[in-house]
Amino acid sequence: MLTSKRRWIIAIAAALYLYFLLPATADMFYELYHLTHFGPIYWGYSGFKAAGYYFGVYEYRMLVCLLVAAAIIIIPAIVKKLRGA
Repeated sequence: MLTSKRRWIIAIAAALYLYFLLPATADMFYELYHLTHFGPIYWGYSGFKAAGYYFGVYEYRMLVCLLVAAAIIIIPAIVKKLRGA
């Protein structure tokens, strides 16, 4: 079951994003809201702020990041195998 390098890169990038950059995304939404004063952007800030906080204190954060990366790598290969391609 060979997987492409692109899928590995996407999986590693997603795991690293979840582990390190989730709170930074909230800060980006916060600054963007103050530039545009567009209400739904503030909702995005609120969501990412809450997700960044709760995920940051979650005891199994590393495990979740590894499982997300594994899912990105394995699920498309399983689907491809089940379709017979």
